[in-house]
Amino acid sequence: MFCVLECCSKYWVPNNMTELDLRLKEQLMGQPLAHNLIFKSISSHINTEHPSKALVLSLHGSTGTGKNFVAKHIVESLYRKGYKSKYARLYVASRDFMHQDEEHLKQYKDRIKHDIERATSGCQYATFIFDEVDKMPMKLLETILFYIDFHTPTYAQPIDFRKTIFIFLSNTGGKEINTIAHNNHFASIERNNYNITEFQRALANAAFSEPGGLWHASLINRHLVTFFVPFLPLERSHIRTCIQRQLELIHKKDKYQYILSDNDITDRVLDLIEFSPPNSLLYSVSGCKKVQQKLDFILESNRVIPTKNPIEEF
Repeated sequence: MFCVLECCSKYWVPNNMTELDLRLKEQLMGQPLAHNLIFKSISSHINTEHPSKALVLSLHGSTGTGKNFVAKHIVESLYRKGYKSKYARLYVASRDFMHQDEEHLKQYKDRIKHDIERATSGCQYATFIFDEVDKMPMKLLETILFYIDFHTPTYAQPIDFRKTIFIFLSNTGGKEINTIAHNNHFASIERNNYNITEFQRALANAAFSEPGGLWHASLINRHLVTFFVPFLPLERSHIRTCIQRQLELIHKKDKYQYILSDNDITDRVLDLIEFSPPNSLLYSVSGCKKVQQKLDFILESNRVIPTKNPIEEF
């Protein structure tokens, strides 16, 4: 069946796992644990005809490590229209759930309930992404819990939510992830060989101890999170690759020439990036998040402005 307008067909909802795997391999840097967990869990969930419940992924890590980046690629691989699809929803706590009073909370609950039921009734492969969940009002959890719990369709609630995907993004547990990664690095353990169980345990503990973690604690107590996904801190080599990739994109569109070579530009940008901890300066404090702005600054100050040929003026 082909629909001119978006519908739940293979054309509009391709669930292209080959595309997702390729995107993560080529564009996600320094995150072998996240790549493996995310790709395999989504692939198995989609290919399972009757899963027991919705897939729930909780993505954790410091700023700029790739959580939003991955969420974007997931949505663009599952839906032809990406975030513009009516079967994908993105909520950002600081934008969508700013207020804590009862009147606003009721509006938020009604909106979430309406969005989830409408999207899922139109397509069982609906995806819901909640960013900054550590900043979300706790009472909103009550609304979401029903849809991610173990439920089968009934006469009263005929919509089947078991094929849906819920993705929660949070900075909670970032310090614990960084500490484990730091210890592994100096124990000469390769990133590909990090013990995922160690990170999962640390993230579960952080949910009970960090501000904003109670949101996750409720999910843990009810065993509703399928996987906690750690995003590792990025090293200097990863940031260098970030800069080089941004530079390649700029060169494709930019007609200007620059005083410095690409290697020198990359080094200048790296000098503007803050690294920590103080004793090793191993990890970027902001991941790749500030690379674009720092790169723009260096390029602006090293751009060669073409001079006009006097003959051209006549």
